[in-house]
Amino acid sequence: MRRLLLSVFCFIAAVSSPQLAEAQTSAAKERLLHYLDQPFACQLTKVSVSSDLVHIEGCVPSGKDAVWIADIPIDVVLGSPEAWNTRLKIEPNTDGQFAIDVPRYRKRHGLNYDRLTSRWQLVQESTDGITPLSSARYPLSVVCRSPNLPPANPKNKKGLGGWHTGRLPNEIDDLGISAVTVNVMIHTLVQLEPGKDTFPIQWQGRTYHAKKNALERLDNGFIEAQKHGLMVSVIVLVANPAKAPSPVVKLLGHPDATKDGIFAMPNVTSAEGIGIFGAILNLMAERWSRPDGMYGRVHHWIMHNEVDAGWEWTNAGEKSSESYLDLYQRSMRLMDLIARQYDPNTRPFISLTHHWAWHGAEHWYGSKRLIDLLVRFCKVEGDFPWAVAYHPYPQSLLKPRTWEDSDATYTFETKKITPKNLEVLDAYMKQKKLRFEGSLRPVHLSENGFNSPDYSEKSLEDQAAGMALAWNKIQPLESIKMWHYHNWIDNHGEGELRIGLRKYPDDKDDPFGKKPIWYLYQSLGTAKEQEVAHPYLKTIKIESWKQVIHDGEIR
Repeated sequence: MRRLLLSVFCFIAAVSSPQLAEAQTSAAKERLLHYLDQPFACQLTKVSVSSDLVHIEGCVPSGKDAVWIADIPIDVVLGSPEAWNTRLKIEPNTDGQFAIDVPRYRKRHGLNYDRLTSRWQLVQESTDGITPLSSARYPLSVVCRSPNLPPANPKNKKGLGGWHTGRLPNEIDDLGISAVTVNVMIHTLVQLEPGKDTFPIQWQGRTYHAKKNALERLDNGFIEAQKHGLMVSVIVLVANPAKAPSPVVKLLGHPDATKDGIFAMPNVTSAEGIGIFGAILNLMAERWSRPDGMYGRVHHWIMHNEVDAGWEWTNAGEKSSESYLDLYQRSMRLMDLIARQYDPNTRPFISLTHHWAWHGAEHWYGSKRLIDLLVRFCKVEGDFPWAVAYHPYPQSLLKPRTWEDSDATYTFETKKITPKNLEVLDAYMKQKKLRFEGSLRPVHLSENGFNSPDYSEKSLEDQAAGMALAWNKIQPLESIKMWHYHNWIDNHGEGELRIGLRKYPDDKDDPFGKKPIWYLYQSLGTAKEQEVAHPYLKTIKIESWKQVIHDGEIR
């Protein structure tokens, strides 16, 4: 009988588990949508953080009694019983306005806690419990260690993706590069226990141990970039805890991540997860934003990889677009709040594929959907200076003839944004709702390239023609500040793709050979640009680069 009951129980559990998970996903989505759409009577109008205080301002309509302000840590999710545990009484004046200063530091779970990363919400106490009176709001103004640290000042829009030192040391100067991206697997920077070559770091009352050798390897690259005056953007990558046995990865990565993902979302919804994630972000931002440039400089932070295709590139398990973006915007905000303590010009970038209004594949979301959701969260919980890292590869990554992309149209509902219709992205970012404090958010085309299916003359010609078109497209587009060419050198790890500016390092006839696109890329932004690009007009079958520019209405 026991065996029978156990079998029945296991069968019921097996059947109901997916249904339960689906129900939970649906409930989380509905909670978020209700919260984002709910009109609140009260409002928080300002949250700023100084060296020792958090200053909060707001308004409460007359007749509201017993009003408190709740301090909600960034890892606490909507609906959690912990959300309103820490409350402070407020006393509005006769017209409902109030201003309050609270200590920046307190205790949480017995540990020192920095309210830099808290959001604040007005609530009302009654015999029936606690009721929210406003949406939650994060700080916007953050005290900075080096308020006069200069911003990056790239000399042109020409960058290189996935750059690293050690190969072809003169390449940056030879190509005239002004910006680079650098991948960082952040779990490699720390360990949980002290070691021979570690030093302790603390954040939110927790201690971790930074690995000197790993940091110094990155320092070397950033110092080299600094010598060349390059703008550096780090791509912050989190290993997948479903596939990696490392205890750091298990703590750092999202617990719902599945083995389908190459990388994972960080664990931003537990105090332990946000503890190690925040500690690593703080380590990087503090080290690579020094006024003396001792370890080199990082200017911006690209948060994870292609999150609209998160199932593959930033996995957090089965999530609705609303729940997924809620996780992701916490990661972006955490980076923003931490990094602006050291650099007033730094920005977190949302990383997106060329799939726009169409999601592209099962489990994916579409770039437009996630941008629109991010705007909604910012409208409700306060804006912050995020930016866009877009990857407008041609419609098919295998085919460089982007001028033939049929899915790239001149409408906000285009399936894809490729080099053919980059005007769509620029027009979308110019909308009032997308601006930050009235200014355009910068767009970096942070990973893009054109394939040469083989090394035949025709394939190499098409590859270079695609780049010539893209370069002429981006010049008049105000929001687009940078094009990072990916990949620098052909890589056998990219399957059928040969998207490099150079041939394979082990090519039997011409190792590291410069393709025609290398010489084109070298000329871009120089006096030779039009001369070198001119032959590719014939490839595209046009007479002038003006013919590739769309000047009609986009909506």
